[in-house]
Amino acid sequence: MFCLFCFQDTLNEPPSKEVPLEEHCHYKYLFNFRGVAASFRFKFLFLCKSVVVNVGNEWDEFFYRGLKPWYHYIPMNKDDSQEQYKSLLLFLIQEDEIAQEIANRGFDFIFNNLKMQDVKDYWKELLVQYTKLLKFKPKLDKDLVDVTTP
Repeated sequence: MFCLFCFQDTLNEPPSKEVPLEEHCHYKYLFNFRGVAASFRFKFLFLCKSVVVNVGNEWDEFFYRGLKPWYHYIPMNKDDSQEQYKSLLLFLIQEDEIAQEIANRGFDFIFNNLKMQDVKDYWKELLVQYTKLLKFKPKLDKDLVDVTTP
């Protein structure tokens, strides 16, 4: 008997088999589907030096605006048909040199702009700008415990 509410996934489907990120790098074309939130693996897909096809644009991470469609990755809409996906794959196969240039530029962007220090700098600047908008003076709660990483 099939139970529609037995699955915890938002699509009411059983979870897919987990694939380690390293195994993604065995493929020439990688599709990034955004689901119910930003795809946090998106940046890592570029490090495979594969062509990244990004499907959908509902969610953003801070670095997305630096990426240029058809230059760093290939954009697709979540409503595109199977024929559009097939046409894209045929194009990529036929224009392998163009596909590899896109893959290399995507890799270069992520490798050169998303090191941990870049991410920390972004968050620091974000918080500095945010504090300028506050209409109250924050107070340190003396009961809080300082948690630092070694």
